Amino acid sequence: MSNITEILLQLKDKNITFDHENISECVIRHKKSLVLYGKLTYTPDCCPNCHATNGIVKNGTRQSQLSLCQISGLNAYLSLTKTTFLL
Repeated sequence: MSNITEILLQLKDKNITFDHENISECVIRHKKSLVLYGKLTYTPDCCPNCHATNGIVKNGTRQSQLSLCQISGLNAYLSLTKTTFLL
């Protein structure tokens, strides 16, 4: 994550990376909005439910859109791609 994006969004998770070439202005809910695109990637040590440590494999990705505070008077959203896992 770049230093300016980290300061601007106040995100502390080091597993989130941003594609700085893919920031766009678009219309969401009839309002001009700013969309930042990020990716959350990590490899878990164990299953959070059963604490099994073997057999965890990546199972694709899922897209989430999170609301952020306004930036320069525009509504801001974080379009976050998350990795899903199977046990």
